[in-house]
Amino acid sequence: MTYVFRRAVAVAGACATAAVVVDAARGDGDVARVARGGARAAYAAVTVARAVADYKTTSSEAMDAAHERCAVRLHAMCTANGGLYVKAGQFISTAGGVPLAYVRELSKLQDEVAPADSRAVLAVVREEFGGVDARDLFETFDPEPMAAASLAQVHRAVLKGSGREVAVKIQRPGLEQTIESDISTMASLVFFTKLAFPSFDFGFMVDEFRSRLEKEIDFEAEGRNCERMKRAFADDERIDAPSVEWNVTRKRVLTMEFVHGTKVTDIASMRKLGLDPKQAALALSDAFARMLLVHSFVHGDPHPGNVLVREHPTRRGETQVVLLDHGLYSELDESARIAMSNLWVAIAVGDEDRAVAAAKRLRVPDEFTWLMPLALARKTTDGRDVDRKQLEQQWADNKSKGGVGRPGIGEASLIGNNMPKEMIIVLRANALVRNVIKALGNSHAGNISLLEAKRQWSNVRYAILGLCIPRGLGDSTIRTASLGCRVKWRLRTVVIGARATLSAFRRAFHRAKPIDIGSK
Repeated sequence: MTYVFRRAVAVAGACATAAVVVDAARGDGDVARVARGGARAAYAAVTVARAVADYKTTSSEAMDAAHERCAVRLHAMCTANGGLYVKAGQFISTAGGVPLAYVRELSKLQDEVAPADSRAVLAVVREEFGGVDARDLFETFDPEPMAAASLAQVHRAVLKGSGREVAVKIQRPGLEQTIESDISTMASLVFFTKLAFPSFDFGFMVDEFRSRLEKEIDFEAEGRNCERMKRAFADDERIDAPSVEWNVTRKRVLTMEFVHGTKVTDIASMRKLGLDPKQAALALSDAFARMLLVHSFVHGDPHPGNVLVREHPTRRGETQVVLLDHGLYSELDESARIAMSNLWVAIAVGDEDRAVAAAKRLRVPDEFTWLMPLALARKTTDGRDVDRKQLEQQWADNKSKGGVGRPGIGEASLIGNNMPKEMIIVLRANALVRNVIKALGNSHAGNISLLEAKRQWSNVRYAILGLCIPRGLGDSTIRTASLGCRVKWRLRTVVIGARATLSAFRRAFHRAKPIDIGSK
């Protein structure tokens, strides 16, 4: 262990040096900031070096314990380094193929972000508005944040003149200055880890993380995304997004309507307000199915903190879902949108050939096409519900015979390096929405099954519409589609519904065959 650790710890020096060199090359003369970047890099590299040494000297039988140890260390490092490291830890916790120990430990980072110094935050506002102080921009401005995240924090304020209550999202101070050195460190760590474990090829995650950050730190782009989504759903009163106050919005400061609502998973609060959790679940399902399959874009981070439920502002007693945090969106080209629509229809009717063909058009490796229906709907390529225990047993049997076992880090690496990066965001969003729907089932198996079935049918319905329209609608409402397209949609929905019912009926009376995990 000592020898392996000495070899592995060399990574720390290399990565720390790389980060300092990158940061120093900026030439702004801020020695203290460069030193802090080097310290963050050193801590990160030592943490990874310890993990490499741990895994190299741990037997396969004791691997679960190694996962626990390394996850705890990684969580501690992300918390101490803050900023992008917290964001990276959150990103890893929702990535596919990650051991459960990492998911459990790193998901804690969602609620552990400390607010930045209020003076530094107010300085960001002054810089963005040419020296004008926040107290001069707003009638009132609360210097204490109501919420803090890894990239920004949100303050409550009141607009001058109108007296309208707003939420002011302000980027964390110094974030832009640390991005290059911190991402360089992460890239170096992934590279050196790959040298130790060749199957651990997660360079694509660094590229994806960099791409996400470029989108998420531009608050003006976030405002445009928010307005686009609001325009697209202007024909559905159940779904909304905050209005943007452009006169007090800049690249690092976003001012929006303050939304009074409750977190989507807070069922008790919803019921106190007279709101219906099931209606919230159906609205959320429709929103994400429609975005993806009809409008060609999808909100990339629908965790429960970004979804509020409120009473409709003008329709008393009606439940409305409001989507927040529009910084990360996935944009689908027409080929991917049509392939995803075909995949959902194929899952519904049990058309295995069509499902596999659609997965291949999404550039999923041939040996993992069966994973797409599993990830989207917990179904097989021929539309059967997956029995988790049966699947686990089959993975174990296959692996013992030298075949495909349970997908792990190596398989996740292979899939991630071959699948379009935008599709990774889509699958992550799908998983997050499915988890919210599960929470809204209130732990009752019957409720969860019913809401999940409705979520899946929502995707099928909008997939049918997606195949009827000549191209994605973008920010236009469904009403803008031609009458012929909408009539065709209604008729095809009836036909596909009948085929899906017949297919389910047939499967109920046939013995389930083993799940095809790798032959396609």
